[in-house]
Amino acid sequence: MMGKLTKLCVLLLVLNVALTENTVTPVYFTDGGDLTLKVRPPLPDHIHIIVWIFNDNLLAEWVEDVGYYLRIRGRANLTTETGQLIINKMSKEDEGVYSVEINDRVQSERYQAKLIKKVQKPKVVVRPLICGADFESCKFSCDSDTTEAEPITYSWKMGGGEWEVLGKDINITSTKDSGVKTFTCRMKNPVSQEESDPEPNPLYKDPTEPDN
Repeated sequence: MMGKLTKLCVLLLVLNVALTENTVTPVYFTDGGDLTLKVRPPLPDHIHIIVWIFNDNLLAEWVEDVGYYLRIRGRANLTTETGQLIINKMSKEDEGVYSVEINDRVQSERYQAKLIKKVQKPKVVVRPLICGADFESCKFSCDSDTTEAEPITYSWKMGGGEWEVLGKDINITSTKDSGVKTFTCRMKNPVSQEESDPEPNPLYKDPTEPDN
């Protein structure tokens, strides 16, 4: 009986560690930018010790009635009421895993910080290039150099309508989209966003003009 109980305790411990290790949130920053790391609720009623760890090394510590320790003094700001840590002037060397302990209790959520570039202004590319009013369908692509800028979300605006989150490529048809004058795309990543210039719709047909 004790053997089964011991095995059960070990299994629960392994599952608990696995769940903790899997709670990793990706966060992103730009070269020279800021990184804000928050402690997820619930927080204890009274915080008296905060310890931030970076890649298994002590990064910042605050102990009530004792004071602060900041390994990157001059570009880090620790808020004692919430445990929030803000780091300025980030660089490639700051990539890694950040974790925090509150009142000697390890918080389950960790942060995987990664340096990415800002997105560049995209351009709407029409395929095929010879697409025109006689075609039944065409494809639009939101094109730009995305090297080291992922993850990216693509949105499209049809004429003066609202932005819709779609893919990098969209298909337009003469039956559904011939009344739309322009298409505009937007690229957005966690640190920036850029919009293209409106691209004329090659399938557009003026509704006031009679059909041949």
